[in-house]
Amino acid sequence: MSSRRTIERALKRNLAWFRRSGIIDPADGRWGVAERIALTENNEALRKMCEHFPAWTDHNGYCIVEQRRADCNFQTAYLFLLAHDLTGDKRHYDLAAELLEFLYCRSGLLARVPTPFIPGSWNWSHIKRGSVVYFDDEAWCVFLQLEIARRHPEFDEKYDMRHHAMILAGELRRALERAFRGDARDYENYRVDPDGEWLGRIDLPHWGAIGCLGIARAYAEKPESESANFIHAYFDAVDRNGDALNASEQAYALIGLCAAFAYLKDETFRQQAGRRAEALIARMDPNSGNIPAEHYEAPAGANLVDMIYTVNWALLGLCAARNFRPEFQTAYERVLNLVLSIQDTSPQPQFHGCWRGMFDLDAGTWGGGNRFEGGAASIYSGWTNAPVSWVLANELNGKTVFDGKCFFQQ
Repeated sequence: MSSRRTIERALKRNLAWFRRSGIIDPADGRWGVAERIALTENNEALRKMCEHFPAWTDHNGYCIVEQRRADCNFQTAYLFLLAHDLTGDKRHYDLAAELLEFLYCRSGLLARVPTPFIPGSWNWSHIKRGSVVYFDDEAWCVFLQLEIARRHPEFDEKYDMRHHAMILAGELRRALERAFRGDARDYENYRVDPDGEWLGRIDLPHWGAIGCLGIARAYAEKPESESANFIHAYFDAVDRNGDALNASEQAYALIGLCAAFAYLKDETFRQQAGRRAEALIARMDPNSGNIPAEHYEAPAGANLVDMIYTVNWALLGLCAARNFRPEFQTAYERVLNLVLSIQDTSPQPQFHGCWRGMFDLDAGTWGGGNRFEGGAASIYSGWTNAPVSWVLANELNGKTVFDGKCFFQQ
């Protein structure tokens, strides 16, 4: 595996990218972190992007896509708290604190009262005029509020984070149950919220498995049989349909299962996670360690390293599952080495230290095409850069992202 020094350098570069790229403006975090940087030159998806996301700041050759998403802000705050715990650098703590202050006090994204919006929910971003709530994004908000509250109780005391997270977790579980309807045989037919309040197809682990991640983390705070029963039913359905999942969905499923095993302590989830890890490894290129780009919102190809929907999440999932078996540790190291090898070291501040959305192994450079959400021209704060650096920080800390310790150690 890459040396500790290599991992430290990569993490340091990525933290500096957040501060210097303009994705956090002002740089102290008081108005949050933008969703992404988007390259504008030769971007075939630019018009559609601007139509769907009508808030941006133009620069020479790129723009900052300005929507402030709750999940991206929580993911970035969590990264800088991990960096502070690792290095003791108070600047990291201060930036995370400002991001949290933005979320709870400046953004207006949190539904603090039960009407007219879903209690405890975080609107998808500040550019949406009504309630826009996705299964996966809200699940990350549950998980990260609870993790930050556990690691830094001063923030829980200030913002009542656990209270808001647990309200949201209950709403999330009930919405997932409505969509799933409890029958694994009808897994693909019952896949959206029949009430229309929540968005996402839970037959795809992108939404369903990450939804279970949030419920599982809440279960660790307050065990409830309804939550355990749903998580089991959902992942039993995933297990039955696992062969039909593309590489991206295998990665999402693996993350959710690792969280379920961590917080429910049930051996069934370890076994199911093992099958998802095996499926990912079976898709892995024997030379590069890449897992092919197959997500429908991104260009597809075995030579493309998809850092928005696939390899970034496979890295996180394999990191959590690496102590199941030696071959999982080997696979994790291969993916980590690949990710480290493609970190952008271009001199421009909008690039230096980041991971862009897609890398073309055949061309040896960032590329492969664009979609209005996926592709090489999109450089995400959350989803890509923050979760990748969670893995680096936790590798240096000797921990995993779930439960704050190496809970898979035998």
